[in-house]
Amino acid sequence: MGNSQKNRPQRSFVRSDSSTPTAKALSAEEAVHFNKIQGTFGAKMLAKMGWEVGTGLGTTGQGIVTPIETKLRPQRAGIAHGGFKERTKQAITEAKRRGEHISDEEEELPKASRKAKKKAAEVKETREQWKKPPKRKTVVQHRTYEEIMEEAGQEAGAGAGLGVIIDATGATPREVSSITQVTSSPWGVTNDPTRLPELRHNLRLIMDMAKGELDGLAREAKALQERKKWVHDEDTRLRKAVVDEAELIQRLQKVHIIVDDINSKAKEAAGLYEPTLQPFGPSVTSLIHNYSPEYEKYKLDDIVMAAIAPVVRRLLTQWQPLEDPTFLTGELRAWKPALRMSAVPRDDSQVVLYGGFKADVTKKKEELVMTPYESLLWNVWLPKIRSCINNEWNPMDSQPLIQLLESWSDLLPQFIRDNVMDQLVLPKVQKAIADWSPKRSEGPLHGLVFPWLPHVGLRLEFLVGDARRKVKNLFRSWTADQGLPEHLMIWQKVFDKKEWEDVLLKYVVPKLGATLRDDFKIDPRNQVMEPFQWVMAWVPHLRASIFAQLLETEFFPKWLAIMHRWLANPNANLDQVTDWYKSWKDQFPESLTSNPRIAHGFTTGLQLMHSAMNLDSQARHMLQKPDFKPLGVPSKAQHGKSKRPDQPQPAAAGGEITFKSIVEEYAAEHNLLFLPAGKTHEKSRMPLYKVSPNVDGKGGLMVYILDEAVWGPPAEGDGVDYRAISLEEMVLRATKSKK
Repeated sequence: MGNSQKNRPQRSFVRSDSSTPTAKALSAEEAVHFNKIQGTFGAKMLAKMGWEVGTGLGTTGQGIVTPIETKLRPQRAGIAHGGFKERTKQAITEAKRRGEHISDEEEELPKASRKAKKKAAEVKETREQWKKPPKRKTVVQHRTYEEIMEEAGQEAGAGAGLGVIIDATGATPREVSSITQVTSSPWGVTNDPTRLPELRHNLRLIMDMAKGELDGLAREAKALQERKKWVHDEDTRLRKAVVDEAELIQRLQKVHIIVDDINSKAKEAAGLYEPTLQPFGPSVTSLIHNYSPEYEKYKLDDIVMAAIAPVVRRLLTQWQPLEDPTFLTGELRAWKPALRMSAVPRDDSQVVLYGGFKADVTKKKEELVMTPYESLLWNVWLPKIRSCINNEWNPMDSQPLIQLLESWSDLLPQFIRDNVMDQLVLPKVQKAIADWSPKRSEGPLHGLVFPWLPHVGLRLEFLVGDARRKVKNLFRSWTADQGLPEHLMIWQKVFDKKEWEDVLLKYVVPKLGATLRDDFKIDPRNQVMEPFQWVMAWVPHLRASIFAQLLETEFFPKWLAIMHRWLANPNANLDQVTDWYKSWKDQFPESLTSNPRIAHGFTTGLQLMHSAMNLDSQARHMLQKPDFKPLGVPSKAQHGKSKRPDQPQPAAAGGEITFKSIVEEYAAEHNLLFLPAGKTHEKSRMPLYKVSPNVDGKGGLMVYILDEAVWGPPAEGDGVDYRAISLEEMVLRATKSKK
């Protein structure tokens, strides 16, 4: 059996010549495919069976030419879902090879061909839409009631043989008896999410797309409105700019005419024998009043100053500043808007330029350049003033120069005013003060200084420093018989209040005390009042406590001694003594009679007169002398009860409470004067003061104040230097000191 099967002839796939199909031309893709599989096991087997490349399988070649192709369907999609084509490209090719018809949708044409077909279809559809539909004649056919009923009966009977009808339109299929029950289902709007989900999804997509398109159209419309508004505004702006430019051109043409007129007048003025600025007036006035913006923008002051500079130079050549201080000020003040001056603030962050001109150190050098008008003043006006002040002006006659500077004040920039004051006026005034002498000089010292006080500003100390020293020397040489020195008293406003009081205490009060003690005599028969009046003239200028202490020390002891001698005379007329008492009391102003020290002196005299009235004429020689002691001088028993230095003390005369004022008031309470000695302590270099019971400063105790303490000299037998002492010790040692 095995041999029989082995010797059985093998069937072959070799086709007979009569049925052998001819090979088809292969496409590029098929050629590539067969080139890849050539030499494989499958290809060799097929070749042995008689198959050739390009022919179909089978004896007649009706099979496929290329291997079977697969085509994946979209995930979770059914057959032909969403228009998906199930046939592969290979199947379509084989069908075309067999001569079958292939639709345009299945045939994969080149992309360009598909676009061309689509575009042609769209063009055709668009043309059809624009075509006017042909007019059709409506034929009205009338039917009878019987014909209509018969037609309805035929239609009703036509559906009787349909059989069972299943309504599958709902979620659950159901059997109905008539097609009308299916069509009567509610197809309206429903909230059932199970009905037509694909339709609902597509509708939502369409709505979202429509909403997005509407929003885009709204934004585009808004942008178009804004663009339209911008175009309108830009058109308005450009039209206005054109009008403004035309107006500016017209104004500049007129400015050019005026400038040409100024230049022509400048050329004419150069040839005149007597130069004048009057011809320039109308043109300059027209520029600054009618074309002020252009004047500032284009700096036309350069042209104006260049035109008038030669004329101004010639005019100032013959000018006498002290004789005619207002020369040219009228013309320049009328042109003041045209005279540009730099306004530079004055503060600590500035440096000095041009003598007194201050400029911010942070500014660039270019910003400090002078304007044309300032340059004209600096190079033409200032040299004339400098020559006049240095060579012609006498400081004792200050009014002409002050009038000159006041006339030009608003026409000069700040740095030129400062230069004139700092470099010319003040140095010459200071030299005149240093050379001033009461015997050699023509006028008083205040005639040099006081006229300049309203003009020096912060330079006051620089001006009056040397003058104060001169005033102190004048007080030093002054005597009481010269009366009240009015020429010195007017300096009170130049001194500090405390400094002025120290000057009077040091140079005036001792001389007033010496006048009452040595020059003043009390004589009821032939009273000479001049020395007393010399002293009383100082009442408005000295502190009441100081003046009361002066009279208590030097006047009342003499006055009471004369009263006692008169009352002790048995032949004395008491009425005359009373009148004499009243006449002397009338010599004192009310500001003094209300002082406790002055009242104490008159009370003592009144008590002495009462004592004399109680005695008869024979016993008056026994009238005791008045025991007049200055008010406030502590006795030996009272020294231990004196006021402690740490107790509250009255304020100083100026209202400022300082330790020095406390010490001064404490000394005044104990009938002591606290006078500046005009010296300093060697080691501490602190100013020394004399605490003395005498108005002339003789005797007393020399002290200085340091670290809120009074420092006094060592006591007898004590070898240490100045040491801190209490106020009680200061009063005790000053009271016990000898003259």
